[in-house]
Parts: sequence; structure tokens; C-alpha cells
Amino acid sequence: MSQPTLLADPAVITREKIIPAVESLTLIVRTVQPRVTCPRCGTPSVRVHSRYVRSVADLPWQGITVRLELSARRFRCDNDLCPQAIFCEPLPSVVTRYARRTNRLNQTLEEITFALGGRPGSHLAHELAMAVSRHTLLRVIRRAPHADYETPSALGIDDWAKRKGREYGHYLTLSAHWQNCAILASPSSR
Repeated sequence: MSQPTLLADPAVITREKIIPAVESLTLIVRTVQPRVTCPRCGTPSVRVHSRYVRSVADLPWQGITVRLELSARRFRCDNDLCPQAIFCEPLPSVVTRYARRTNRLNQTLEEITFALGGRPGSHLAHELAMAVSRHTLLRVIRRAPHADYETPSALGIDDWAKRKGREYGHYLTLSAHWQNCAILASPSSR
């Protein structure tokens, strides 16, 4: 099991400065990878073209909102035949491309959303100093990878009437194997 740290991945980024505020904490961090490979041709490069700053939300610390001011680098590709002359330093263990939240904050929000849903998950996230709307949490669920389920080998559907002409229900039986049957019932009214 990995040890929790203040930084998302200490092997890739290092802390330079901490700027405290009333209800937030800003960490000024920079990347420390000595060489980066070009995404097009795979040639390693050490020639830095320029730097840019990304502002990324991270997991809260002791109930205080944390924001990373990440100083990332652009590199020149050393391969003269590569069409990609300049490329940005990838940080897949910290944050994905164009993301505004770190991977570990996204993972935490995903777990909260799958457990509670949109509105209750948003309330819990606010209590834990992770300001996020219910709509954002629902987008997090939609982007989550889907689990692979075994295709059912048997499917059974049955309708029933609680009160004839008024209330109806449906039974749905799904089974990949007959010994593992699941019966789902849903009442409905007309």
C-alpha cells in the first residue's frame, strides 16, 4: 500500500513554496523529471523550450482546500525528422491533459459519487472541503470506466397486476448461470 503524501507524486513533482490563506492552501510545485520522451516519436529530450503554470485542485488537507500551482515545462524534440517540434511535459501520475483536478481528487470524487449520487455526494464533498456541484459529480460518473459484465445467458420478464387497471409491476430475471438468478421488481401505475 502506498503512503499518503502531501504531493500527488513526489517522484515527478517537488514542492517549492506553501502559501497559506484563510480557508485555502496554495502549493507552488515544479516538475523534476530529468528527461521526457516525445509523444510522437518516443525520442528522449532534455532541451527545455519554456515553462507554463497550471492551476490544479488537489485533495484537501485537514479540512482546508488545496490548490497546486504547477510549473510544467515544454520541451524541444531532439529528432529533426519528427513533426512534433515542441511538446508539453506529460504528468499522467499527477494530472491528465487539460484537467483542473488531480487524479487522486478525481478518484475520491468518483468514489463519493458512486456511493451517494449527485446531490448527497455534493453535500458531502462540500463538508470535506472539495467544492463541486452535483452536475460535475454526475459527469464524473459518466466518464468513469465501465465494468465488464458477463452477458446473461437467460432473461425472463413477467408482468403482474396489484390492482387490475390501476397498478402494475414487472419482474426482470437476469442470469449468466441459472444458479445465480437475480430478480428485480418495479411497480408502476397507469
